[in-house]
Amino acid sequence: SMENNTDWIQHYGFILVAFAHMTDWKLLDCELQVIQEKMEFMIANSNKEYTTEDVAQNLIQIINKYEEVKQGRGKEMVEELMGACQSLKNEPWFDDLSATFLLKNLSEVAEADHKVEETEIQFLKNISEIFGVDSPRI
Repeated sequence: SMENNTDWIQHYGFILVAFAHMTDWKLLDCELQVIQEKMEFMIANSNKEYTTEDVAQNLIQIINKYEEVKQGRGKEMVEELMGACQSLKNEPWFDDLSATFLLKNLSEVAEADHKVEETEIQFLKNISEIFGVDSPRI
C-alpha cells in the first residue's frame, strides 16, 4: 500500500523536478517551491507519520539524482522521467484519479513561472498518454 512503500515519493518528486527542468533546461526557485508544496501534500495524504523534514530530505535526494542525470542532458532525463512514470503507474494505489491529479500538479509547475512553453504542453501530453488519462488544459 501507499504507506508501506515510500519509493513512490522519489518517483513522484522526480517526475515533478524533471518536468520543471526539461521544459527550459532550468530548475527555477518558483518551480521548486511548487514542487515542495505538492510533495508535502502528497506525503501528508499518504497516512504516514511524516514531517516537513522528511519532505526536505526526499527532495534533496531527488535533486541529487536529477543533478546526476542532468549531466547527460536531454535523452537520459527523458528516459528517467518515463521510467519514473512507469514505476508510479505500477503502484497498486495509483489510479486514473491519481494520474489526473499528478498532471494537474505538473500543469501548476508549468505555470509557476507565469509562462507556459510549447514543450511543457507537449510533455504533459506525453505523460498523460503513459497514464492513459486526458492532458490538462493549460
